[in-house]
Amino acid sequence: MNKNKAHQFIHTKRVDESGAWYGLDNAGVIMPAVTNSVNTSLFRFEFRLAANIDLDALNRALRDCANRFPYFNVSLKRGFFWYYLDQCKTSPRAYSDQGSPCQDWNINKRGTRMFRIRVQGDRLAGEFSHALTDGFGAMAFMKNLLVRYYALLGVDAGAELGQGDYADIVPVESPVPAEEYEDAYQRYFPGSLPAPEANPRAWHLRGERLPKGSYRIIVGTLELPEILNEAKKRNVTLTGLLGAVYLDALQSLWFAQAEKPRERFISVEIPVNLRQFFASKSNRNFSLFFLLKENLDLGARGFDELVKRSHHRMKIEGDPKSLAMQIARNAGGTRNPIVRAMPLFIKDIAGRILFSVLGESMLSGFISNLGVLRLPPGIAPLVKSIVFSPAPSTTTLTNASVLSWNDKLVISFGSLLRSRQLEQLYFRRLRELGMTVSVYCRADEE
Repeated sequence: MNKNKAHQFIHTKRVDESGAWYGLDNAGVIMPAVTNSVNTSLFRFEFRLAANIDLDALNRALRDCANRFPYFNVSLKRGFFWYYLDQCKTSPRAYSDQGSPCQDWNINKRGTRMFRIRVQGDRLAGEFSHALTDGFGAMAFMKNLLVRYYALLGVDAGAELGQGDYADIVPVESPVPAEEYEDAYQRYFPGSLPAPEANPRAWHLRGERLPKGSYRIIVGTLELPEILNEAKKRNVTLTGLLGAVYLDALQSLWFAQAEKPRERFISVEIPVNLRQFFASKSNRNFSLFFLLKENLDLGARGFDELVKRSHHRMKIEGDPKSLAMQIARNAGGTRNPIVRAMPLFIKDIAGRILFSVLGESMLSGFISNLGVLRLPPGIAPLVKSIVFSPAPSTTTLTNASVLSWNDKLVISFGSLLRSRQLEQLYFRRLRELGMTVSVYCRADEE
């Protein structure tokens, strides 16, 4: 791609006689069609604080943040051709965090916000729909909410906000730049390019499911220096190493089947934050993915081999030209005159088919690494732990999300399955590598 090319912001905000509304970005546009009461599209950030949460102060902080980030305070509406996000006239309020995470929230229900804040004792959680944002945008909102909450309690952040490590934490009275709610996929649309390599249908976990409305979270905590040293010793990235461990666990489960599965490929999706490749301050979706895959007709691969292959696959796919092909394919669809002219109910049908063919049917699971999380020095000591959990999926059934915080690597598996075999294999492999791992199930707390 030409780095000297000037890119114009592609604003999603519109204003008409009824008020402000926002177009869905390129990644979010398909989500309403594929979302249901189990596939809620909600992913989750969970903070355990040093003291029980003051609900009145939190609701005031939530009001202030909703005013500063109005493009988050929206609900879904249906037009004749497209879904859009209508700005809510009231401020959101926190809900109880009893019951399963990421369930019992239907974004297609009239008036339902695209995120919710939940509270239980010292636990503060934010659950966000992928129709609205990705992990990086949602974490920006959560950090601002946390800083504002403590400011109302008289705690100073202890750092200059809006710059450096805290560039995504801004004063609540600051103006809202258009870049924050842009569709960055359209901004960096490269024009017509060859389609990315087609991927085969992947093998999926099977088994008895949890009761409807239940979603289990299993969290493993590692010492960050230990796992970083292991990745450095192997000359691979941390994410590449974690992806290889996932492939290794899937491979073990595939070969343990009584009958050889029809699907010969296993694959793990690795979401990638495009902001590290293309300059953008958007708090909307701006992520794509790498796909690590193995053909098991070739036989089982050793763990060291999986690590090397995953590392090189990520290097091949992680360059701007390869990513541009994905952007061209995904963002090009909404520019197609025929697609634009389709009524929404036809787009919904086509969207569900495309999501199956180009989406979860080619994944055995995913592991999303948000990276290192930093909070201002006045706030960080008041946070005991942070967990990032994936959205539920009735196709892949079990997935994982990762973040690094306070010299800990926190890996969270979300599952709709009764079986915990994948999680057990995953953390067993890490222990075999010499990692110190502590594991708990969130259901044990309830």
